[in-house]
Amino acid sequence: MEAAFWHQKWKENRIGFHQADFNRWLQSWWSAQQGSDPVLVPLCGKSRDMLWLREQGHPVDGFELSELAITQFFDENNLSAERSEVGPYQCHRHEDLRIYQGDFFAAPELGQRYRLVYDRAALIALPGAMRRQYAALMSRLVEAGGQVLLVTLEYQPEQQQQPPFSVGEMEVRTLFERDFGVEVLGRGAELDHPRVLSGQLSYFDEVAYRLIRRG
Repeated sequence: MEAAFWHQKWKENRIGFHQADFNRWLQSWWSAQQGSDPVLVPLCGKSRDMLWLREQGHPVDGFELSELAITQFFDENNLSAERSEVGPYQCHRHEDLRIYQGDFFAAPELGQRYRLVYDRAALIALPGAMRRQYAALMSRLVEAGGQVLLVTLEYQPEQQQQPPFSVGEMEVRTLFERDFGVEVLGRGAELDHPRVLSGQLSYFDEVAYRLIRRG
């Protein structure tokens, strides 16, 4: 998607992808993780999940294109932010929480690699060709043995021209299995989703995966 598409989404407050509550897969899966490694959160928007990760003792590095989304995140959570230029990004920082404003695909220029990644709304925000680029980028950014909690959506029918896109297990495996082990953690049916209730969709499921970077 073009940058202008996302800027317009935030400007018009058309952010149905935003979740006000902490994600259920994050809360259930992350409890089994150890240590205090930094967590990469691509296309983070103003997700409050970043606050939850900090509460677990993790520094957080979010990446977000929209300055409006970042401003709303800090304002809505009553956090002050220092701003500085870091590589190709404007970095908005509050203690050990940093949000890099700019194109996530430029992230290798920072020279950072991660052992933990949380993706709830990044992969499903991208059209097919960009999903392949995103998977290749993840292979560069995640250390051997590192883990990704990936949360996707599946729904029928799939004729959706705008995100969030339906990304099934076969596609997830095609994208990632060359460099990652792929494990399905669980599936949750959203029976009360408005488009299911209206009959537009026959089902709307949230699916969680653990990706483990091969050596």
